[in-house]
Amino acid sequence: MGCPAQEDYIFYRGEKFQIEFYFTQKGKMPAKEYYDTSDHYTKVKLYTLVRYLAESGRLFDEKRFRLVHKKEKIYEFKPNDERFFNFFWEGKRVIITNAYPKKGQKVDRRELERAVNSKRDFEFRFKGGVYYETQ
Repeated sequence: MGCPAQEDYIFYRGEKFQIEFYFTQKGKMPAKEYYDTSDHYTKVKLYTLVRYLAESGRLFDEKRFRLVHKKEKIYEFKPNDERFFNFFWEGKRVIITNAYPKKGQKVDRRELERAVNSKRDFEFRFKGGVYYETQ
């Protein structure tokens, strides 16, 4: 399948950042799939957070956006009782990797590891010139 169409993986284009959903080599988008099945309230809250970050360039509310993995620089959007992992990338991009429903106070380590692996995959494919390959 390869690279999905831009209108599928680009979530929001702002003045400061472009927010995108990460996609696998097979074109799957775990965070977008989660988002698409979320309730209306969660979608509106995430969109509001994404839009604010993309337009202003910052989001200081740690209740809604925070660093969760210092070494890998993985952040999370927290729109409701869901978590959307993401990272910043060159070219003023923010890549949303995966999402999950929050079940407790602590970050789900397996989901965080998925985010780290997705970031590493993105970096490898991006630097190899094949992440945004044409269909």
